[in-house]
Amino acid sequence: MDDMDLRLITALRSDGRRSVSDLAIDLKVSRATVRARMEKLQASGEILGFSVVLRDDWRDLPIRAVTLIEVAGRKTEAVSRTLSALTEIRAIHSTNGKWDLVLDIATRDLAAFDDVLNRIRLIEGISGSETNLLLSTRKGPAIPASDFG
Repeated sequence: MDDMDLRLITALRSDGRRSVSDLAIDLKVSRATVRARMEKLQASGEILGFSVVLRDDWRDLPIRAVTLIEVAGRKTEAVSRTLSALTEIRAIHSTNGKWDLVLDIATRDLAAFDDVLNRIRLIEGISGSETNLLLSTRKGPAIPASDFG
């Protein structure tokens, strides 16, 4: 994947229903280029499909973690673009102190979690990381009583 693929994936992750024309305008390329890139990413298995994100998706992704990332030199933007393409990463936050980025990761099981950690550690520009699994949520978003049945 090159920079154009990463930018396309980032745009699709924000809104997977955007038209090819809108994507082409934002990425400053032709519609044919966007269409060809999307077909290539689907054929290679990088894009597995498009889905709706539901309020309770967290139930299907029970393995949650916070990963702290240290970036070497001035590679934060390049590292962030690469991380944005990983579907297991729900959010990327910049921060201060020893760590440069904080990742919110969610996976369906520990094998998938191990896989995404290995892929993160192989990204050029990442010089260190620390991961903490989230064991339980003691305080989170309020869930309306009607959601309990």
